[in-house]
Amino acid sequence: MKKENKISKEKIIDATVKLIAENGVNAVSMREIALKLDVTKPMLYYYFKNKEDLIKEVFHKKAEQISDVASHINADQELDEVLYSVLLNHYKFLLENPDTMKCVLKIIDSPHSSPMRKMALEMRGKNQKKIRKLLLELAKKGKIKKENIEYFMSLTSAMISFIILETRMARDNIKPGLLRQLSLIISAGIKNFKASAMFILLSVSLLPAADPGDAPPLILTVDDAVETALSKNTAVLNALENQEIYEQKIKEYWGGVYPNLSFNASYTRNIEKNAFFIGGSKIETGLDNAYSASLDLNQVLWAGGKVNTGIKMAELYGKISRENTSQARNTVKRAVRQLYYSISLFRELSKIQSENLELSRQHLNTIKEQYRQGLQSDLAVMRQEVEVSNNEPALIKAESAYEQGLLQLKNLLGLEPETAINLSEDPDCRAEGSYDPASLYAAALANRQDFKLAVFNMELAEKQVRLEKAGHWPYLSAFASKAFSGQSDSPFPSSDERNWSLSAGIRLSLPLFSGLSAVSRVRQAEHGLKIAEQNSKDLKRKIKIELNRTLLDLKESKKRLDSQKTSVATARKALEAVELRFKNGLSSLLELNDASLALNRAGTNYIQAKHDLCYNKAQLDWELGN
Repeated sequence: MKKENKISKEKIIDATVKLIAENGVNAVSMREIALKLDVTKPMLYYYFKNKEDLIKEVFHKKAEQISDVASHINADQELDEVLYSVLLNHYKFLLENPDTMKCVLKIIDSPHSSPMRKMALEMRGKNQKKIRKLLLELAKKGKIKKENIEYFMSLTSAMISFIILETRMARDNIKPGLLRQLSLIISAGIKNFKASAMFILLSVSLLPAADPGDAPPLILTVDDAVETALSKNTAVLNALENQEIYEQKIKEYWGGVYPNLSFNASYTRNIEKNAFFIGGSKIETGLDNAYSASLDLNQVLWAGGKVNTGIKMAELYGKISRENTSQARNTVKRAVRQLYYSISLFRELSKIQSENLELSRQHLNTIKEQYRQGLQSDLAVMRQEVEVSNNEPALIKAESAYEQGLLQLKNLLGLEPETAINLSEDPDCRAEGSYDPASLYAAALANRQDFKLAVFNMELAEKQVRLEKAGHWPYLSAFASKAFSGQSDSPFPSSDERNWSLSAGIRLSLPLFSGLSAVSRVRQAEHGLKIAEQNSKDLKRKIKIELNRTLLDLKESKKRLDSQKTSVATARKALEAVELRFKNGLSSLLELNDASLALNRAGTNYIQAKHDLCYNKAQLDWELGN
């Protein structure tokens, strides 16, 4: 048995960095780290929950050091000074910390599904966000054009990659003077982008084509995902287009209020003239050329309220279209948030199943070692091998669910399937103390778009009844016409052969009998009104039921989360104790696997409760019309 040496957290981190730099993340285990430090694994578990927790701590420690290289830049510097500071600090850091950079590169080189690789990309995204924020401040001062910021970011990343490569190949291959010159050239090109555009395009054309899969992933917070969906989701875009259509319909209905002015003109060539007979004599009429033109004005004076009702209906359609847009936005917002939380759940499940699989493998190694020492039977080895095999499908399933969730999220966001995306945060929702169902119900009726739509549809049905009843009333309109007519055998009539006329009047149309079609349309509209009223009443009832159900779900998930807060830590301590007892021959394999299963179940229950709380909060926000 190893001597229980006292060791600091920093020494564990340094040893882990060296092992990862030499062998990569996947090849390093807690057992190897313990052997390198000459301590027992429980000593490692005193500081870290598991291997993933240790690697995460290593990564964050070293990532903080890398982030510090950009901490000395500020908006008072010129663009070339900012770039030079970033490049020089990276170069110095690489020279002073070769093992750290090797470690980070090994993490980045790990499989795409590796949580550590995703953490590295997230950290890279945060560092880029910090530099981008500084560049926006420089843009306000006129030191860089806002539209050129992304070009500057890409060139900076390319230069850092160049420094990493050159440093790995030859440690003294780069001189600070070279970095200074490159900073001046890049900054000058960015400032005068139009003049250098041809040079840049030519340079890019000579480079090998980049693989789309190598592009850095789009790092999304839940708010970023919602914002992207609201700008690109097809349902939202179509709702906005429909809103524009109904805005134009309002103008169309207003057209019935204004006068209708039209111009008509005609020309007739009498190739064979008309004739009539009187007393057996044939008399021809008309001349070779006939002209006519008129300017006609029509104005509705009264149409039984049809025009006014039509305008009000058009305005209601406009309100309906706006509420449809709001409903589409809120529905997409809820769907994105809930899917984001589900993907986060699958990611956490992957971590838990990965830890469970790693634990079962470590236990298998321990049992094999005891078997070699004659302390365990081959049956125990086979049983643990089966345990390892049984744990693999759960990890595969969780990772597959995570990837499928990302694919669904891309669809919701209106992104191409090839677009690489990643979630930048784990949901951390907090439930308020208590909710008043009555006040929430009142808020839902005031804000819910579907209830507003039900009310508007009821008003629309009332207007439809009024519109159909107007079919029984007279139609009164005014008209005026200015007309020209002329006939001549010559190309155009002379003053004696043409005439101007002006007329005006009032036209009255009174429907007397239409085969009962008007009565039928009125009755149809009245039935439509009853349907709209019943739908509104039914929706109020459903809103109350859905709201109460969501509140119950929220209350239940909060209770589950509270009950699981300490269970994971307790289960982990219990497992560590059982592991120690098992190594000393005081516990059975069954007890060891039971403790592992308890930790797995506690972790799963905790993140499931955490997910359900966030999911139900998103549902409640939607129920309230937020």
